[in-house]
Amino acid sequence: MEDQLIQNDTSNKLISDIDLALEKVNPKSVVSEKPANWDKADRSLQNKLQFILRRVNLSKSLLDENIAKWINAANDNFEITALRTNLLLSCINMLGDISRIESPLSFLSWLDTANSVTIRSIREEAVNKAINSMGKIDDHNKAVKLVKSVFAQYKLNNSVESNFFSFFTDALDSETQSWISSNCWIYQDNPLEKWSNLQNVKEGYNNIASSENKRLTNSRKRWDALDSYQRLFEISQFVEVMFNQYNLCQVNPPVSFDKDPIVKIWKDIDRAVTEYKFNYLSDNLFNHLGADGQKFKFNEVKCVFKDEELYVLEGDVREKDRDLWLKRLAEWIKTKIESGNAVGETVFVHIKNQAIVIPEKNLANSLEDWIDKGVNNILKKR
Repeated sequence: MEDQLIQNDTSNKLISDIDLALEKVNPKSVVSEKPANWDKADRSLQNKLQFILRRVNLSKSLLDENIAKWINAANDNFEITALRTNLLLSCINMLGDISRIESPLSFLSWLDTANSVTIRSIREEAVNKAINSMGKIDDHNKAVKLVKSVFAQYKLNNSVESNFFSFFTDALDSETQSWISSNCWIYQDNPLEKWSNLQNVKEGYNNIASSENKRLTNSRKRWDALDSYQRLFEISQFVEVMFNQYNLCQVNPPVSFDKDPIVKIWKDIDRAVTEYKFNYLSDNLFNHLGADGQKFKFNEVKCVFKDEELYVLEGDVREKDRDLWLKRLAEWIKTKIESGNAVGETVFVHIKNQAIVIPEKNLANSLEDWIDKGVNNILKKR
């Protein structure tokens, strides 16, 4: 009984201290600077957006040192980030609902719609793409494939009832949509490898020196083959699963990364080139060294790096081209090193065997930016 009373006193004191910390935080105006077109919006829309902006403000307040100190006293540090992310994802969910003006069309209505330039354009593109991939539709199987292909595009673009998908395709302006689909990506693999620095894996990644790197390359190629709508759809699905997990109190601790696709080798090669530690080898010697060294290609010239020494296959570089080639190699290595220093965040959701890769900022800060873009775009359209 005495232990229980002590625990209760401690708990009550913690709650009291948190309340005092909250009172010390200077309350910021929810809309200190009104978004564009705010006064033109009707009262109902203003109230909905005001609620969202309050929630964004609440998530920012969790970064206050006094508040964070008391929350961390009884929780793991990563849970503040998880709570912020959950609050921001709830804002995206609400903005997606606000941006949904019409109910999704049925497949038949989608096929018949003629008064929407956007729907007509998407439909024609889907049909033409399916026909071009199959050629002449002259048998039952091809006809079925055509219908399935067109129906898949309809589901992707119109019938998805997720507020998250509506946020990324309706609430956001086209420029922001394009930026997200071009710069963010979904890493997918099974089993899911815990790679760090996935934000450095750019389009056209082709490191197949090991089975792990080959799988990573295939995952990046899968993403590169998707069109913009498909990419936004996958991103929306990913963040929706995150949101649902948080609502079920399924918050996972940060992943301990096991591998790094941008390895130390590039800095070592840069040093070798700078200090002219390179040799030209015969085919036999090249293959012998390459058996336990790091092989790679640059502009179709094969190289091996071993023990901080760069070896180049003799037959691949002509004497008159060597200085120019080494200059280009040095420039190329510089981009590799710079990409290794790139900032961003990779967030894993193991239930989907996926991770979302965010460049430049962490996920929470990116969500804040997207919410701001969504609020302004909704006000602009209304």
